[in-house]
Amino acid sequence: MVIHGCVFDYYTFGGEMGFDGSTQQFDPISWGSPGGSNGGRAPPPRLDKFVIDLETFQLKEAKRVPVIPVDMPCFEADAVPVGVSYFLGASRPEGWFPFRQIVKLDLETQESFVYDAGDQCVTSEPIFVPRPGGDEAKYNDDGYVMSIIHNAQEKNTFLMIWDSNTFEKGPIAEISLDILFPWCVHGSFHSDYNPHEQ
Repeated sequence: MVIHGCVFDYYTFGGEMGFDGSTQQFDPISWGSPGGSNGGRAPPPRLDKFVIDLETFQLKEAKRVPVIPVDMPCFEADAVPVGVSYFLGASRPEGWFPFRQIVKLDLETQESFVYDAGDQCVTSEPIFVPRPGGDEAKYNDDGYVMSIIHNAQEKNTFLMIWDSNTFEKGPIAEISLDILFPWCVHGSFHSDYNPHEQ
């Protein structure tokens, strides 16, 4: 069994994501910056690969995947094997958080493509949507990738959509939501969910 996990090399609890509950101050960049005012309570999350022998239930291999810091992988609830995954990229010049990138990573070759939304933007967890009638042999890599991008400079929020087959060429659609709303960290796609039928 192969498991990929986003891990911290160390972590100091308190002030998660840069929020200090006692003072109501919010400083997300220093929380994830080693030189920040709080000393960097969490280093950038890294992707590790674990191989487990299902006969002996022993760890056969553990290694760091050479990719920029990533977190919040896009995954399927059915826990099926995937060759490609999408992550939030955690790489800023001033510190790794908040997220501003979407990363496509081939888990076998370790080739990656990075979309950087820019300095004033924060990206939400990428969501993979299978292409209707798509190639099932290209599981998790024949469809669309979606993320909500919060743009502080434009004071707006956008739904960005990529074709997974041409991810490296950039988004194929950018839909303005006409409002800057709070960061939506997580999301999911359910093909048969319709809120109007509930």
